[in-house]
Amino acid sequence: MLEEYTIIQWLAFFLIYSFFGWCIESTLVSITKKKFVNRGFLNGPILPLYGFGSIVMLVSTLWIKDNIIFVYIFGTISATCLEYFTGATMEAMLHIKYWDYSDKKFNLHGYICLKSSLFWGLLTVFLVEVIHKPVANAVTSIDVSILTIVIFVLLCIATIDSIDSFRKAFDLQKLLDYQVRIRKELSDITAKLSAIRDNITGSLLDDKIDKEGSGQEEQVKNIEVYMDKLKLELEAAKEKAGSLMTTVFKRFPSATSKRFNDVLQEFKTHFK
Repeated sequence: MLEEYTIIQWLAFFLIYSFFGWCIESTLVSITKKKFVNRGFLNGPILPLYGFGSIVMLVSTLWIKDNIIFVYIFGTISATCLEYFTGATMEAMLHIKYWDYSDKKFNLHGYICLKSSLFWGLLTVFLVEVIHKPVANAVTSIDVSILTIVIFVLLCIATIDSIDSFRKAFDLQKLLDYQVRIRKELSDITAKLSAIRDNITGSLLDDKIDKEGSGQEEQVKNIEVYMDKLKLELEAAKEKAGSLMTTVFKRFPSATSKRFNDVLQEFKTHFK
């Protein structure tokens, strides 16, 4: 089945179906939000998950395309496996779950759910029975040299977009990590400061404030100055992460994170 098309033609299918996927997702989310939403991890109008998913669907079902039941079953299984792998890999790399089906029935680790899987099966049937033939006819009718140039240019643009998008995602991860560390340090220092103040209060009540007590008061002042510095750094990190987080929640409203849960929940509150 792979030999039916050239590598360039398969790449063309990948880009075309990535664009179709972006159109589907962006339209559905835009209707729900009542405003335009550029759905997807990348900046450009493509959703690689749909591109890869379509290729996987075609490779796994074209050899049985005359049996619609098998097409549905194989498409459901192959696309669901791809969605799970993609979701798990992205969370492992970036520590953010960009889509989360945890609130859906019959989900697995939040990466996949029954409703989504059934949709993939229907999409596979629609792809094989309706969409792919005219798309394949159009692609195979284009001169090989022209198609190669067009695909090369588009892939270069997509690659640059991917590099930029992942760079921003890793920058966001670093900023969120930094916020988590500062929050932890502030919490520890606050506990330490409370203990010192209790000790000073006890000394005053016992009427035995001495050099040690004076030294503790000085320590409190130094700690408070350091805490103010940390708070300023935390606000600066929040400001830097703000635009990146806004983009994430515009495109992925259900995004969650075990590692950055407190930070994300705080941002979601202000984002709403």
